[in-house]
Amino acid sequence: MRVVIDGIPVRVSWKHNKHMYLYISPTEGVACVTAPIGAPMQRIERFVRKKRDWIEKQQKKYRESKLRQEKLQEKMKAAQVDVRTYLREEIAELLPKWEERTGLHCSGFQIRDMKTRWGSCNTRTGKLWFSLMLAWQPRECVEYVILHELAHLYEPSHNARFKAFLDLHMPEWRETRRKLR
Repeated sequence: MRVVIDGIPVRVSWKHNKHMYLYISPTEGVACVTAPIGAPMQRIERFVRKKRDWIEKQQKKYRESKLRQEKLQEKMKAAQVDVRTYLREEIAELLPKWEERTGLHCSGFQIRDMKTRWGSCNTRTGKLWFSLMLAWQPRECVEYVILHELAHLYEPSHNARFKAFLDLHMPEWRETRRKLR
């Protein structure tokens, strides 16, 4: 049940408690009171009035925290755009070099925020995807991932033929892969 007590919106619920409890909802910043079943509304109102300073202080903290989170999210979005642009330019520079060296050509590439992979390849469409996290890796690691995903156009699995292809074009690929791990 929602009520307004002296201008303060309060969510009231009755439970099998001995005592009355007050907290600020972490998702909405609303004052919430849990009262014992049968507690009269006048008792709840007195309780809220007595705790008014605490409620206002906590709600102020909540609003400030929410504002900080929003500002941080805006900064993160702006930074992601810049990081994404940087990585897109780096891959656009390196991909043609490796396509020429290997004789393999992809139909295009995209950058995604992948949590568990550095890249992936769709062998049917020839499209490559690269993790946004590559932006923070050394250039040689980015080159390795580009070659690795291009190699899947030659051999879809990670078998001996795939590894021989990597050996031919980047003999030090195993050391570079270790850096990524």
